[in-house]
Amino acid sequence: DSDGSVNPWYHEMQAPGFNYRATDFSCALGLSQLGQLDHFIERRKALKARYDQLLAGFHPSIAVVPTAQDCDPCRHLYPVLIDFALIGKSRATVMAELHALGIGTQVHYIPVHLQPYYRELDPELDLPGAVRYYERALSLPLYPLMQDSDADRVVDALRKVLG
Repeated sequence: DSDGSVNPWYHEMQAPGFNYRATDFSCALGLSQLGQLDHFIERRKALKARYDQLLAGFHPSIAVVPTAQDCDPCRHLYPVLIDFALIGKSRATVMAELHALGIGTQVHYIPVHLQPYYRELDPELDLPGAVRYYERALSLPLYPLMQDSDADRVVDALRKVLG
């Protein structure tokens, strides 16, 4: 205000953005899913345990991302770290070969400091740990309706592709 007091209605826009308000329909859909949340969480934890078991000592080029001892995550992703140089294949090649075997994979995530917006803010910012992770990361399928046999099939395909 002209007298210098702060008004609760006053908001400044520091950068352009988006309105992410949920529609009534989206809210209703979300509410309907809450009843299944415990099942979704338990299923994801079981699948993570299955992958952990199948990938233990699996191949010298692959490492499972460790979980801190005091954490109990409900993973929405199952990333693994692959030494692509060791197997002599690029990540894109591994992804294409897995796709040909019916396995969809993804890369999560490109480090934020490498995104154009943030690169422009601080072009000198160097986060080598984030880059090392990104260069090796590949996310395997993980979703609540996935069966143990699906995880087995993913790991079998990975075995074929990694050699």
